[in-house]
Amino acid sequence: MQPRMMPARTPTDLRPHERPVVAIRSMFISDLHLGARHARPEVVLRLLKEFQPTQLYLVGDIIDGRSLQRRWHWPAACAQVLDQLAHMSETGTELFYTPGNHDAYLRNHLTSDPPLQVQDQFVHHCADGRRLLITHGDQFDDVEEKAQWLSRVGSVGYDLLITVDRTVNRGWKYVSLRPLRISRFAKQTAKKWVQWASGFEARVVNHARAHGCDGIVCGHIHVPRVRQFGDILYVNLGDWVENATALIEYDSGELELLNLDRLANPTGGQTEPPWQPRRHNHVADRLTHPLAGQADSVS
Repeated sequence: MQPRMMPARTPTDLRPHERPVVAIRSMFISDLHLGARHARPEVVLRLLKEFQPTQLYLVGDIIDGRSLQRRWHWPAACAQVLDQLAHMSETGTELFYTPGNHDAYLRNHLTSDPPLQVQDQFVHHCADGRRLLITHGDQFDDVEEKAQWLSRVGSVGYDLLITVDRTVNRGWKYVSLRPLRISRFAKQTAKKWVQWASGFEARVVNHARAHGCDGIVCGHIHVPRVRQFGDILYVNLGDWVENATALIEYDSGELELLNLDRLANPTGGQTEPPWQPRRHNHVADRLTHPLAGQADSVS
């Protein structure tokens, strides 16, 4: 059975404020790493303002608790993302959150109560009848499960590589239109080794099959990918540190993996009114309350 997927594209026609919010059936995003030094909450915010899904799945590592434990870093754009999630919930979007290894603290706070349901995994029913298992995927990473210290060291090294990468590219852009992707190459090489050592893709696919599902949607390894494994569709959502990828479902049940990287530098010179933080944000409370001891405020 072939995957019913539209080809991945970069929607260069998307421009903030130039058209109404696009209504879709569902959207899936992972690995935002809000609170990490190299997160890109501004790009995430543009995505969330472009689309109004009926269901939004936040597939782990949305809040980077590990980075926040090392050093509290919470710019206004991170709070704006949580405010936008609250706004989407109030205007009809159901929110589902499955924690990952960087926001594993939320596994101690699972709940089925709105506005934000938090569970280790969900089963999403597509409009065309397919059942997709939704989970972050770190449970199938042997390095994360058996040598977490190595994973933590790797995260610090990855942050350093991104710093070098972006510093080099500030000068490189004057001699080449094509940016160097040192950290992306290193990350993907390391994650491919993890896939090989852990049998990551095969394990998550078998997990979906064991639960009677037609596909698996996960994150964790920061490599956006769509692949058919026999009768099971495998979708990895990538990340929002070096990629900017999201899966959307249309009313027909057709799925599309979007690459929104070009939204990082929108044209037009348009500005938005000054942001005012919400007085009460139940979504932010649910996500950040367990981290309250890390700082006085996350606003």
